[in-house]
Formats: sequence, structure tokens, C-alpha cells
Amino acid sequence: MTDELRSSLIRILEATRQAERDVFGALDPAVRGAPLREADWSAKDHQAHLTLWKARQADRFAAARRGETIRRTEEDETDAVNAELHVTPADWSWEAIVREADAETRRLAEALAASDLQQVLADPALLDNTFGNGAYHAQQHFSWLLAADIGVDEDRVLAFGEEIERMVRDSALPDRDRATAIYNTACFLAVMGHPDRARPRLRDAFALRPDLVDWVRQDGDLVALREEIDALAAQ
Repeated sequence: MTDELRSSLIRILEATRQAERDVFGALDPAVRGAPLREADWSAKDHQAHLTLWKARQADRFAAARRGETIRRTEEDETDAVNAELHVTPADWSWEAIVREADAETRRLAEALAASDLQQVLADPALLDNTFGNGAYHAQQHFSWLLAADIGVDEDRVLAFGEEIERMVRDSALPDRDRATAIYNTACFLAVMGHPDRARPRLRDAFALRPDLVDWVRQDGDLVALREEIDALAAQ
């Protein structure tokens, strides 16, 4: 992995934080602090949650530098980890949450800057989860906030997805990782009700990584396009 690729990963992380600032910061403070639905998280909680998973990823990098074995969080552990992480900032002010989000983004960027890049490429817990706890995670939460109809700027959210995709396409990431990023953008667009924008991205992702065709058949984000998958893959 080159220094340029390292820089690309950091730029993607910083673009994600900027999108968070724009999306959450534009909300009315009263709306931002209110539950999305009865007994649900608030938008403020969603921002705190995104930050805490970035902090967890920065801790992984620190552990890797100490020579410790790093493992990915298994699917059945996620809910338990979410509950544990959500306890800490429950009573924080918005200003405190913003400061923490900025600080943890810097810490993760610094961890990337100091990392052994070959180790990052070889270890899914480092490379995949940098996206999974960064850009992809933000996309997922933005789509949930849009579905809650609380005034989130859909154009800004769509622009963020396209910006991340463009940065990944222009990077020196291996085809596997570029395909994953393009595929995630397609899922993001499909969930947001833009199947026409998702289709060409799926074609590109399948061309780079054909094994994704089988994965699509069980991906709930792409139910609306499932019958078209074989045709898209053939193209």
C-alpha cells in the first residue's frame, strides 16, 4: 500500500466527519435531541454512536501496533456492543458530542497515518472495519434518519455517498475493496429509493468482484432489484 493510498483512506475518513457535521449540524436542536420515535434514539444519539465505533476502530489500530491479535466483531455481538457503547454518552450535551466526534476522527486518522500499511491490507479487522466503522456506518445511519423524516438534507446525504464512491474509485485500493465500496453505495442508493442510480454501480461492482453476485441474493437492501441481478451481472 502506497502513501497515496494511506492518504486516500484518511481523506475518506475526514469526508465522513464533514458529512456528519453537515447532516447533524443542520438539524433543529430540539429535533436533534428528541427520540426519532417512541423509545428510540435521538439524532444526537446516532452521532454519539458513530463516534464510539470510530473510537473502537482506533483502539484496534493501537492494539495492532502492540502486536496483539485483532478480530472483527461478530454479527451476534453487535447488539451487545451497541448497548455497552450507548451508555457512556447518554447525558452529554451536543457540544460535547461534537468535540468527541472531532477528537476520535483525528485519533483514527493518526492511527491510519502511523499504521503498517501491509498489515492494514492483510487484516480485514483493520481495512474493512475502517470503512465499516466510518463511511459505510455513516451512510447506514443517514438512511435511517432520512426514513424518520426529521428534516435531514437528502441532497447532502446523496452527495456524501457519491463523494465516497468517487474517492474510492480514484484510490489505489485493491479491486476487492473498491468493489465493496461501490457495492455499498449501490445499496445505499437502493435503500434511499434510487434504483436507477444503483444499477450501474452494481454492474461495476460485479465486474470487479463477481462473488458479490451470490451475496446480493441475501442482501435485504437490494430486495427491489433482486430479480435483475443476473442481468446486471451479465452486463
